[in-house]
Amino acid sequence: MPSVPHSDLSPLVGTRRLLSVEATFSDTGERVATFGPGPSGHMVLTPTGRIMFLITRSDRISPANDAARAMLFNQTIAYSGVLRLVDPGQFITTVDASLFPEEVGTEKLRLFTIDGDRLLIRRPEQTSRVTHGRMAVSDLVWVRENTADAPVAATGQVAGRVMNPPPSTRSPS
Repeated sequence: MPSVPHSDLSPLVGTRRLLSVEATFSDTGERVATFGPGPSGHMVLTPTGRIMFLITRSDRISPANDAARAMLFNQTIAYSGVLRLVDPGQFITTVDASLFPEEVGTEKLRLFTIDGDRLLIRRPEQTSRVTHGRMAVSDLVWVRENTADAPVAATGQVAGRVMNPPPSTRSPS
């Protein structure tokens, strides 16, 4: 029977945009931006514990053939599942949908820290197709994106976006 999501997910809940992904290889200590210098990605976590990840390189181009399409496929992370907190700074996602069918039913342990609007997720040491089978620890840095998750400032700006000005500063129509 699957675990019920922990009730205190609130610091993690919302939509986040990916800022960086770096792998540190266990054999050499080398750090590599595995999805390039400006990866593209989003993470969404609902209050009920449903989490979704989509991560790609931002410099992708439309594939010209099946080999190029397969390479793009292998440079993408896309899965969803139910998250549960297991210890402070740790969560497990039970995967129920994935770009890669062999991941369905697996559990993914992740370590995390929150600093303001930034979320650092660490993937413990393991191999992956993204690291070409080498053992590595990966660090993913996310920033809160969903404007519904952030308080509206008096300036009418939320998460760097200008919104309608507060009623007291609107000009009459």
